[in-house]
Amino acid sequence: MQQWILVNAEGLLTSIERAKIISRELYNITRPAFLQDESEAESILFSYITHPTRKGDAALLVDTKHVIQVHPSCSLERLIAVFPELTIDERFALSGVIHQTNSFAFGMILPNTVTVRDEAYMVSEGWIELDE
Repeated sequence: MQQWILVNAEGLLTSIERAKIISRELYNITRPAFLQDESEAESILFSYITHPTRKGDAALLVDTKHVIQVHPSCSLERLIAVFPELTIDERFALSGVIHQTNSFAFGMILPNTVTVRDEAYMVSEGWIELDE
């Protein structure tokens, strides 16, 4: 079953820019940027789609059960920065979950403000078209 998260524009970031940063920073949890070679410079954890008629809107194609391995030297600053709606307590909780484990399921770190959408929703809202 496929799952999506709609990504809203925030501050100066467009929906697409924010989706790219979120996915990139999730990738960096496993393999921090300073350890990556040139071929990994654009690597992301989850792909994204754009709405066919609302061109500025993006949605991440996610797997809430995907296990992310945590590198002991990972930094969460950029990931947390793209979620300004998080309270200080939520930021500490997110950091704690990630830094106190060797791995975690992606769904464990989703903020309360995030709604995971299913295929039926994405079809009904015009994000994807099913092949007839």
